[in-house]
Amino acid sequence: MTCLNPIEISMDEWGQELIAPLNNGRYPISGSIDLTERCNLNCVHCYINQPASCEIAKKSELNTDQVKNILDRIADAGCLFLVLTGGEPLLRPDFPEIYIHAKQRGMLVTLFTNAAMVTPKIADLLAASQPHVVEVTLYGATESTYEAVTRVPGSFKRFMRGLDLLFDRGIRVALKAMILTLNKHELSAMKDLVESYGVEFRYDGSIFPRLDGSQAPYQYRLSVEEMLAMDLEYPDRAQEWRERSNQFEGVLVRNDFVFSCGAGLRNFHIDSRGRMSICTMARQPAFDLQKMSFQEAWSRLGELRKMKRQLHTKCETCTVGALCAQCPAWSQMVHGDNETPVEFVCQLGQARANLFSSEFIRVAEEVKYE
Repeated sequence: MTCLNPIEISMDEWGQELIAPLNNGRYPISGSIDLTERCNLNCVHCYINQPASCEIAKKSELNTDQVKNILDRIADAGCLFLVLTGGEPLLRPDFPEIYIHAKQRGMLVTLFTNAAMVTPKIADLLAASQPHVVEVTLYGATESTYEAVTRVPGSFKRFMRGLDLLFDRGIRVALKAMILTLNKHELSAMKDLVESYGVEFRYDGSIFPRLDGSQAPYQYRLSVEEMLAMDLEYPDRAQEWRERSNQFEGVLVRNDFVFSCGAGLRNFHIDSRGRMSICTMARQPAFDLQKMSFQEAWSRLGELRKMKRQLHTKCETCTVGALCAQCPAWSQMVHGDNETPVEFVCQLGQARANLFSSEFIRVAEEVKYE
């Protein structure tokens, strides 16, 4: 008998081969759903979390059958990649039932969790029916710093215990860090902690306002100068910015349309009440899946992608857009429209362009004359 040795490819390569036949057409291959807005933590910067005991938020959530019904509908529509998020999805007693239902419908499930509510029972469930990945956010390398962010005593020990339960069972975990004024001094220590588990270190400092309009999280946001210093902290991250700057130098990445990103092209978001929007952060308009079919909601998201710019802001002629995070979600949350640029985001994008473009040229010249 001939022994077959299939060639393995990376997830990125597989993903590209998967969507290639779509020829840039719209297809709802990836979605995310907030199982709840409630959370067991009370993080200073969070854009969404409601208290775990909030009865108003709890009563507004879809019940088990309603969630499973929506999962059936998005699976029937062709959704393959699903993110279960919140709030903290493990707050729901019916999480195991919802998770298994999504898996049984053939979706590759990613779980966003703070890990503080991972119990042996939850870890065993995930080990028995493996998720695509469990993504966990790190808020500090020490108890004092971590809990200065979460504002919940004892949460660091529960977080570490949850991580150990996941890793001990061989569950694929991705660790990411949110860098704030409260924990920036532990950036290197957080990197060491993450890498001690044998996974790559990812971090970001982007802080959104809250969904209710509050800009309170901004008091914990790093300055532009601190964000640039963080970019330069590790060579690999700095190199990514240099390469991106070089690749898109002078290129206009915005176009005539409001949504020039991938929102509503391959992906969608559903909130804890069953309202579907074009992405996790751009939540207006939203279409109630309790009152309309998934296909109708998906079609309406397609109409949003046809919207052309009306305000004609500086984004249309900006040549550093590839280094800038400005998008309709930022505009919605800060200005209440889809187009008005957010000044901090603009400043950061321009500063990155100035830093990494000039550095690229300098490095190239040094190499040239060596």
